[in-house]
Amino acid sequence: MKETNTRSIAKAISWRVIATTITFSIAYLLTGEVTTALEIGGLDMVFKLISYFFHERIWGRISMGKILHPLSHVVLKPGVETDDVMKNLNELGFIDE
Repeated sequence: MKETNTRSIAKAISWRVIATTITFSIAYLLTGEVTTALEIGGLDMVFKLISYFFHERIWGRISMGKILHPLSHVVLKPGVETDDVMKNLNELGFIDE
């Protein structure tokens, strides 16, 4: 299974919203200043969002812990559509969609 860049970006953004909220809260508790807490939270979000994106993309290339579908190594002849193969395998009872 391969993730698209869009999926990695969406995951990175959703996580950063949660993590930055935590960072902002801690910064506010320590400083008592909203402006300082926002600055810390903003910098935290930008740098860690970029770091997380590349972290995800690197891990996407590492096979450790991935379980591949038994048919993932099958190469189809030119002109054969993956959807047709999946439909036929489903009809024959080899897979459930």
